[in-house]
Amino acid sequence: MQGQRERRNAADLPNACTVHNTKTQIYPLYFRRVPWLHFAALTVLLIAPKLYARAYTLQQAPVAPPSEPAASLADTIRPAARTDTLDAPVRYQAALRTWMDLPGRRVFLIGAAEVQYRDITLRADSIVFDWQSSEVSAFGRADSSGKITGLPVFTQAGSEYRAKTITYNFRTRKGKITDIVTEQGEGYLISQTVKRLPDEVLYGLENKYTTCKLEHPHFYISAGKVKVVPDKAVYTGPANLVLADVRTPLLVPFGIFPLSEKRRSGIIVPEYGERTDLGFFLRNGGYYFGISDRMDLALTGDIYSKGSWVANVASRFVRRYRYNGSLQLTYARLRSFIPEKNTYAANPQFNVRLNLSQDSRARPHSNLSASVAFGSSQFNQLLGDVRNNYLNNTYQSSLSYRQTLPNTPLHFTLSAAHQQSTLSRLVSLQLPVLNIGMAQIYPFRRKIAAGRLRWYEKLGISYSGDARNQIAAPDSTLFSSKAMQQSLAGMQHSIPLSLSMQAFRYVTVTPSLSFREVWSLQRIVRSWDAEAQELVTDTLKKFLAGREFSFGLGTSTRLYGTLQFAKGKVRALRHVFTPSLNYSYRPDFGASRFGYYYEAVMDTAGRRQRFSYFDGAPYSGPAAGAFHGLNFSLANVLEMKTASRRDTVSGIRKVRLLEGLNLSGNYNFAADSFRLGNFNLSARTTLLDRISINASSTLDPYVRDSLGHRRNQLLAAAGKGLVRWTSAIVGINASFQSPKSGTPAPQPDYVVLSGNQYQDFSIPWNVSLGYNLLLRQSVTSAGADTTLISQALSINGAFNLTQRWRLSGSTSFDFVQKKFPTAMLEIYRDLHCWEMSMQWIPFGIRQSYNFTLRVKAQVLQDLRLRKTSDWYSF
Repeated sequence: MQGQRERRNAADLPNACTVHNTKTQIYPLYFRRVPWLHFAALTVLLIAPKLYARAYTLQQAPVAPPSEPAASLADTIRPAARTDTLDAPVRYQAALRTWMDLPGRRVFLIGAAEVQYRDITLRADSIVFDWQSSEVSAFGRADSSGKITGLPVFTQAGSEYRAKTITYNFRTRKGKITDIVTEQGEGYLISQTVKRLPDEVLYGLENKYTTCKLEHPHFYISAGKVKVVPDKAVYTGPANLVLADVRTPLLVPFGIFPLSEKRRSGIIVPEYGERTDLGFFLRNGGYYFGISDRMDLALTGDIYSKGSWVANVASRFVRRYRYNGSLQLTYARLRSFIPEKNTYAANPQFNVRLNLSQDSRARPHSNLSASVAFGSSQFNQLLGDVRNNYLNNTYQSSLSYRQTLPNTPLHFTLSAAHQQSTLSRLVSLQLPVLNIGMAQIYPFRRKIAAGRLRWYEKLGISYSGDARNQIAAPDSTLFSSKAMQQSLAGMQHSIPLSLSMQAFRYVTVTPSLSFREVWSLQRIVRSWDAEAQELVTDTLKKFLAGREFSFGLGTSTRLYGTLQFAKGKVRALRHVFTPSLNYSYRPDFGASRFGYYYEAVMDTAGRRQRFSYFDGAPYSGPAAGAFHGLNFSLANVLEMKTASRRDTVSGIRKVRLLEGLNLSGNYNFAADSFRLGNFNLSARTTLLDRISINASSTLDPYVRDSLGHRRNQLLAAAGKGLVRWTSAIVGINASFQSPKSGTPAPQPDYVVLSGNQYQDFSIPWNVSLGYNLLLRQSVTSAGADTTLISQALSINGAFNLTQRWRLSGSTSFDFVQKKFPTAMLEIYRDLHCWEMSMQWIPFGIRQSYNFTLRVKAQVLQDLRLRKTSDWYSF
């Protein structure tokens, strides 16, 4: 019985690869008893066809003519290439058993079988390879429970196919696959039967396309016929969307799903909705041009049922290690209803945005950057984003190029700037702006220093020069000839000198000298017009130069005080005290001998006032009023050392009780009154590494009368104390979040076993609070003291109700107005391959909501449901 099972032919074994007895060897008996005969048979089987082909070629080869050299005879006996053989070796192996059917020229591979041919690799539990037809078949094997394991996996050039059965012909490079699952870009294609062509194109029947990774997907697009072109696209015939195995009425006559990772041109499907003021709309529809890997272009537009339209041009450009940027142009023609005239009026709007940044590795000694934003005054209010731009009433732009000269301390920057207010509709242009600078150098320092530096070797000097031309005018007359004639141009030079020395070993002495020169191409002159009875301002195109200088001498030191504790958790307290005293001197450049200021009559009474010729110039002129005084500051830091079990090295933890407690002030000897300036007191600290507290206050040392005016009398001299506070600011910010961990904490048993009755709340969360208090002392019209108070509380937070539900929001509360100005609530739900989000602003000037349900994958970004109600719809 055993011999009969061993001698049966492979043709009688239709399911030979499902044999489970690994000890049974399916070989003929004489091969088992005579091992050398087995080896001889294999040798004959492998070599005989080649010898026969060679002999046949020799018989058919023509005889070479006598005139030909003997060397040519070698070419005539070269065997002809056979069309029925493979052009590369086939390598195969199996973990359990390899069985050869010599008469049928087949090989059976059982158990973790693998066949390799060129760049093709086929793995499966069982593989049958036919030498004669060059065809290979692969399939899995059912275990004792009936589950199929070891399903075939076909890999070629990075593409991988998983199926129930695979049949592939190495010669024709064609194949047939059943129950295949292939990964195509971000999605998966599931087909019952697939035919593979030599160019790797797949044709499938009864197909499902999805981006869900589950074996039983949450959704898919069902199509009867599919064509897959690798690295290009998936093309389908009539397709139907299926959700949770329920067919929806959403049908399309055909479908195209791009697979290439490169940019591809295509149609941008618009979104639909309604605006109360503009009507129904189709928005953000157009065409996308994937020009290259470095640049793209999107042409989109909006159209509204009441006659308005918007056109957008957006482009991105990037070059690795060189630059990257974006450009966006928007032009809108809105039709607004005017109730007074009972008609519609055109309201054109535009917006331009440009961003450009150069990679620092492109040119180490130069840099180019640009940030341009300008537009019409009502664009943000009518077409701006609800959460980002609708409160923005200013536009700012900048364009700069910086160049550093190699091996020198010199550098220059050429730039332009733009500021625009949508409220006042004033535009200011600074074009061009040139900055030339020199980093600090030490002219008296030795090239080869030996020993300590001498005091004069520490003398440093630097230079900074700025030149600019600026234009300020309303947006309607910005580029008119009159605005150009009113442009202002000027330049300033600044040369500071500094020296740092040590005195008495612990005191740092820093003398300094600063020189500044200002140039202006025009001067402003005011005069009284007796006939018109008004003050007239004239701009004279005349070169004007001004110079000023100042001298300073600063001293500072640092004192330490430490208090040690032998017992207790607190080991030590340390106080760091840093006093500084600076003397400075600046002459009164408002004096008549300098010629920078003049007096003009202000009214019919003949009152005169001093003005500067540099008023309105790009750079301010020399300062009026002498300063000959002292500036002082007292800085304090308080630290504590405590015992810590977390620090296994020193066992000590440092804590800053006070990060700063500073007091500063000044005294001007040259002033005729109010020589003592206000005192500024500030403090900051952090509690529990989460709560930061900042406070500052302004203290006035002078007496104030019943009308709130300061009098030149010290409070100490009047017996009313030392100082009085005039304003104070307190800011408290706190941030709390869940502990960070690499792996999620295990859930309790009752949570795991309860199904959906309990939810695990040990998941990420964060909350931030901000409190601001402003106090300012004032006097009422009746002469009574009063304190103006402004305080507000802001709250921002986010937490996950579950691992898939996230709730976030922000709001603020005004304690003076006793109301919430606005609030924003966002709900997010992770639906595995889908996601849902909702943003809601329930009250305030921008009430709105936005609900979106969409597929996560970008390839199906148009498969979404969106409902919005913007602020202008309420």
